Amino acid sequence: MKTNLNDVKNRILPIQESALKGLEDEIKITDFEILKSLGRNTFLVRHKDKKTEFFLKAIDKNDINHNQIDEYFNKKLEILYKINHPNIVKLFTNFEDNNYCYFLLEYSPKGNLYLIFPEDKKKRIGKKFCASMIKDVISGIYYLHNMNPPFIYKNISCENIIVFNNLTLKLSNLIFLKNENMRKNLIISKNNIYLSPEYLKEKKFDKSFDIWGIGILLFELVTGYLPFTENNYDDLLNENNELNIKWTKDIYPDAKDLITKILKINTEERLSLEEMIKHPFINQFFPESDKILIKPEENIKYKPFVISKDDPVIGKHEKINL
Repeated sequence: MKTNLNDVKNRILPIQESALKGLEDEIKITDFEILKSLGRNTFLVRHKDKKTEFFLKAIDKNDINHNQIDEYFNKKLEILYKINHPNIVKLFTNFEDNNYCYFLLEYSPKGNLYLIFPEDKKKRIGKKFCASMIKDVISGIYYLHNMNPPFIYKNISCENIIVFNNLTLKLSNLIFLKNENMRKNLIISKNNIYLSPEYLKEKKFDKSFDIWGIGILLFELVTGYLPFTENNYDDLLNENNELNIKWTKDIYPDAKDLITKILKINTEERLSLEEMIKHPFINQFFPESDKILIKPEENIKYKPFVISKDDPVIGKHEKINL
């Protein structure tokens, strides 16, 4: 059987193993029908033969620092393919052409968290639903923080969290994950209000960056608003050098208690993920939620998904014991 590889100059990404072995043609962009643009270089696509829908993330090769290819792509892709968690969007495969690197990701028609907010600001998301959502986020972040090396998500925001069946939440946009040794070039988005005080002040961050983000997200979920109007470090503090949080009058008291214990200027005073999951705001609805804090399995490698041969359902990827 004769197979075809894409005609690509200056390749960056590894080629599918099945294509290298001559078992099938390499995936290419023309294998997909682009259904909708979901933002800058992000699309909803459908495979023309399988009729399965995916998120497609495209990265312009002109935006890539070629001196860091090994660090940001080849080595990182190996790590991303190992991620197999119910609260993290799965990376299925990658391919490229002369202009773009493409990443094929798990898709949900329910969209991101912004779509579940009531249009009427006077209405609120139910308390149990808020607790369930923040539980899912904590679970996904815990998994990333316990990878080897630990990885920082640094992308907590409503637009980067996808709603799946049974209203399960999954973290998305993991292509730019950073470990704790990568402190430079943090990608700043429009969600600057989620940036932690230590980053705003010193341009540094570690795992506590994500802890702060969970506090901001919880505030937004239970109130429909953000706790601060500015993202400058000095604007976060009042005249008594305390956090100037704009509390709403009807906020759930136990949610306020949890948020207060997360949003601390001193990173060492912030609750840990294990402490968050046991807080009464979550524990009253999910008393055994600490059992969902899963650490990555050791010595297991997940093969990139082969679109013409495998069913693209998370959990069905072949495990290879090394």
